[in-house]
Amino acid sequence: MTKISPTQFTDGTPVLLDRPFLIKRWQRGSDPFFWRHERRGTLCAVSDGSKRRYTWDAVFAFEGGMPPEGMRDAYQSDLLTEHQAAGLCSVKPSYILRAARRGDLPYRRIGSAYRFVPAQIELWHKTQFVNHNLQKIIKKTADQRSEGRMNTPER
Repeated sequence: MTKISPTQFTDGTPVLLDRPFLIKRWQRGSDPFFWRHERRGTLCAVSDGSKRRYTWDAVFAFEGGMPPEGMRDAYQSDLLTEHQAAGLCSVKPSYILRAARRGDLPYRRIGSAYRFVPAQIELWHKTQFVNHNLQKIIKKTADQRSEGRMNTPER
């Protein structure tokens, strides 16, 4: 266990995260959960002199890796369960889990639970649930314009 200076704040976000914060973020966890993962070496704790805390990098490594470039702030928000993500997309939780297992939907793993970043859910929802009929109409209109078949109003 490494000693680090007391909790500092950067833009309102703590550099060292405590267990209650992580339990709220993950909507999962208990002391035995943390002890088990620390003993296995999957979650690395640091000490600020009085408590065991965790850095964002250690938390991201535990969840499955660092966030994509430019998405670090989005990944620091609280994660969603499959039920919450399904509510945002108006689909069943089983659809969300199936998409995550197929690799279509980015997810984080907390133990055996799947958790989702709200910003990633929104991006996935926008790309997944597109009105294909509207896209065909737009493409058809664009093709007609390029061929000069559309009536354009004269001024």
